Amino acid sequence: MFRMIQGAATLAFIAGLLALMTAPVAAMDGLKASEVQMRATAPGMTATGGYLTIHNHSGKADRLLGVAADFAAKAEIHTMLHENGVMKMRALPDGIEIPAGGVVKLAPGGVHLMLMGLTQTLQPGQRLEVELTFASGRILRLPALVRRPAEISVDDADMAAGHTKSQNHSQGHSGN
Repeated sequence: MFRMIQGAATLAFIAGLLALMTAPVAAMDGLKASEVQMRATAPGMTATGGYLTIHNHSGKADRLLGVAADFAAKAEIHTMLHENGVMKMRALPDGIEIPAGGVVKLAPGGVHLMLMGLTQTLQPGQRLEVELTFASGRILRLPALVRRPAEISVDDADMAAGHTKSQNHSQGHSGN
């Protein structure tokens, strides 16, 4: 009798684990992000851009407020603006909203991560880490892959690669 109860308890435990593993991501984690793609640099360059896609699977908006990386003295959220026929880059000190149920892309030519005061030359294929801070208090540590500019592609295919943790805004950067 004891073995039957023990066996039933084990089966119930396994069924519970399976239910948790197959639960919708939204129920476990409101923000999901792709791997960050960093633009490779030439020797002597002191700044670069970072790009990713962020999905907010929750019913509540959040705001990306900050970025940090141990390979950069300073990191900010930037956007590109077209003023009087000239493209200009501007910091976004208030960050960017990640709408409830929305997707935000940080991509070349628009909103992007700007990393300045680089402590090293970033080589294609190099793997680093970037930390994103949200208004909700959430801090996401994401893998970052250094790529040649022509290899950078920010789309939903990045999410299929299994990289999760944050959400992104549809805009990018073409500098650096």
